[in-house]
Amino acid sequence: MKSILVVDDSVTNLKFVESALGDEYKLILVTSGEQAVRYLMNNTADLLLLDIMMPVMDGFETMERVRELKNGNIPVVFLTSDVDVESEIKGLQLGAVDFVRKPFVPEVMKNRINRILQLEELTKNLEAKVEEKTNQVEQLSFEIIATIASMIEAKDSYTKGHSVRVAEYSALLAEELGWDEDAIQNIRYVALLHDIGKVGIADSVLNKPGKLSESEFKTIQSHTIIGGDILKEIETIPNVDSGARYHHEKYDGSGYPIGLSGNDIPDVARIICIADAYDAMNSKRIYRDSLSKDAVREELLAGRGTQFDPDYLDAFIKIYDDDRLGISSMVSLVSGGVDSTMRYRLMASIAEETKKTEETDPLTKLLNRKSGESKIIMAMRDSGGYLAFIDLDNLKRTNDTMGHVAGDYALATLGKILSNRENEIATRLGGDEFMCFFINAGEESVTARIKEILREFDAEKEKNAYLSASSLSIGVCKATPQDRYADILQNADKALYNVKQGGKNGYCFYSEDMNKTELKSDEDFERQVNNLKLQCEHKGAMNVEYREFIRIYDLISNLVRRYNYKMQLFMITLIEKDDVELEEHEKIMACVENAVKGAMRAVDVSVRFSGNQMLVIIINAEKEDFIIIKNRIKAVFMNLYESNNVELRFQLADVNNM
Repeated sequence: MKSILVVDDSVTNLKFVESALGDEYKLILVTSGEQAVRYLMNNTADLLLLDIMMPVMDGFETMERVRELKNGNIPVVFLTSDVDVESEIKGLQLGAVDFVRKPFVPEVMKNRINRILQLEELTKNLEAKVEEKTNQVEQLSFEIIATIASMIEAKDSYTKGHSVRVAEYSALLAEELGWDEDAIQNIRYVALLHDIGKVGIADSVLNKPGKLSESEFKTIQSHTIIGGDILKEIETIPNVDSGARYHHEKYDGSGYPIGLSGNDIPDVARIICIADAYDAMNSKRIYRDSLSKDAVREELLAGRGTQFDPDYLDAFIKIYDDDRLGISSMVSLVSGGVDSTMRYRLMASIAEETKKTEETDPLTKLLNRKSGESKIIMAMRDSGGYLAFIDLDNLKRTNDTMGHVAGDYALATLGKILSNRENEIATRLGGDEFMCFFINAGEESVTARIKEILREFDAEKEKNAYLSASSLSIGVCKATPQDRYADILQNADKALYNVKQGGKNGYCFYSEDMNKTELKSDEDFERQVNNLKLQCEHKGAMNVEYREFIRIYDLISNLVRRYNYKMQLFMITLIEKDDVELEEHEKIMACVENAVKGAMRAVDVSVRFSGNQMLVIIINAEKEDFIIIKNRIKAVFMNLYESNNVELRFQLADVNNM
C-alpha cells in the first residue's frame, strides 16, 4: 500500500483527508512542518500532502527542509485555501507537482493523487531501466575509448578517423625516439583521447565554414581545458590528461592554454602536437583540401623550434622521408581488456563534466538558478553569510543599440568576474540578474569584495566598448542559519532597489529602515523636493532609455491632442563611409549624443534607437524649426568630430495629425 504523509495544522482537515483517502492509502498524519521533517529523517513516504499556511514553519519552508534530507526527493502536493497565483508559482518553482484547493472534493482528490503516484511509479521504472543500461555500459571493454574518439569526430565529418591516425603517428614517432613498448602503447591511448574536450564545443563553432570571431576562437581553444578536466582522474593511463590539455602548446611558448615552452611541455604533448599538425595538413578540412607532400614537409620544417620540438620533428621528418607513416591496423589498440579501474574513472569523469554542464549557465559559466539557489540555501543553513543581489544595468539598452553580441559579452564578463572564488557561490538567476553568496563572511570583508567586483567591472569597461552602457547595481543582505532564504532574497532585492533609485552603479546593505512605511513629515517632503530639483537640473536635451522615451512620447501626445501642442519627432542616422572598429564607432555615437544634447533645449528628449541611430522629440516647435535645429546639431557634431568619412542624415516624422 502506498504511503502518504499529510501535514496540516488543522486536526479537522486531517480527519477530512483521512476519511477521503484512508481506505486506499497508508496515511501518516502530522500537524506541523517540524514533525514532518523529523518523520522523514528516519522514514519515507510515497507522497507528501502539505498545507501552506502553518505557524512557525510554513509549507514552502517545510518543502525546502524536506528536500535537504537524503530521502527527501518525494513528490509534493500543496493543500491550500490560498488562491494567490504568486503562491502557486512559488510552489511550482520549488518543485511541487500539484495544488489541491481546500475545501476539496474527495473523488477529485483521489483521482489526482492516483495519477501523480502512477506517474511517479513510471518515472522510477524508467530510472531503473536507465540504471540497468548504465551498468551494462560500464561492463564494456576498452573499446569504449575508441567509441568516444569516434563520437568526438562525428561532430565534424572532415576529421573522421583523426584521433586514430594521430594515435598511430604518435606511436610511430615514440618508437623512432626509442621509447619502450609500454610507453609506445601508452601514448597511443593518450593520443586517441587528445581531442575529447571537443564534446563541450558547439557544432556551430566547430563546423563554421568562415573565419572564426575572437570569442569563437577562444571557445575552440577551451577544448584543451575541458579535455584535461575530463581525464584528470584517470591514473591507469599515465599523462592522459596532459595530452589533451597541452597538445596545442608551442615550443617557443606562443601556444595555449597557458603558454608552456621547451621541455616544460610534457613529452606526450610535444609528440601529439607534431602528429596532430601533420594529420591536419594531410587531411581535407572544411576550409581547404589536403596539402601536397612537398607542402606538408615545408610546413613542418617551418615550425621547427617554434611550434615543434626540433629533435622530435627531426625524427618525424626521417619517418616521413622514409615513407613509414602508413597507418597499420589498430587491433592492438582495441584488443584485450584494460584495468577496469581506468574504465570506471573515465566514465565517472565524463559523467561529472556532463553534470557540470547541466548545472551551469552556458553563457556565463556560473551555476544556473536551480543549482545555485540549492547550494546557497544549503550554505546559508550551514553557516550563514551575506547574499548579494546583482543587476547588470542597462542590458536592454546594450542589446538594442549594439546587438545581442554586446549584451552577451557584458553578461559573460560579469560571469568571469564572479567565478572561481573560494567561499563564494555565484549564480545567474536569469536575464540581467545574478546572485553571489559570501559564505560565513563578515560585513567588512563583504564590503571589500563588493568594491573589488565593481572595480574589476569598471576596468573591463575601459577596455571594451561593448560595456560602455553597462554598470552594476548590488543589494546585500546578511543571512543567518535561522533565516528563510526567500526573506533574505527579498531584503537583498529591497537594497538593490535602493541603489537603483539612487542612480544605479553602486551597492547598498539592507537595513530595517527599508521596511518602514510611516508618513513622511513636511520637512522630509521639502528635502525630497530640493533633491529632485538638484537631480533634474540639466542643460540641453534630456537623453533617456527607450522605455522612458515611450512614456514621455505618450504624455506629450496627449498634450498635443488636448491642448494643441506642437511636437516634432525626427531620427538621426550616423552614416560611416568606411568600416570602423567598434570602439571608434561608439566614440562617434557619443559625439552624436553630445551634439544633440548641446544643440537643443532642456525640454527636448532624445534616445539611442539603434547602433547608429537616435530619436529626438522637439516640444512646441514647427516644421520650419526643424531645419534650424538640424543645422545646429550638424555644426556642433562637426566641432566634436572632424572627419569627412562620416555624415548625419535626418528624417522627420508626421506626428501632429492625430
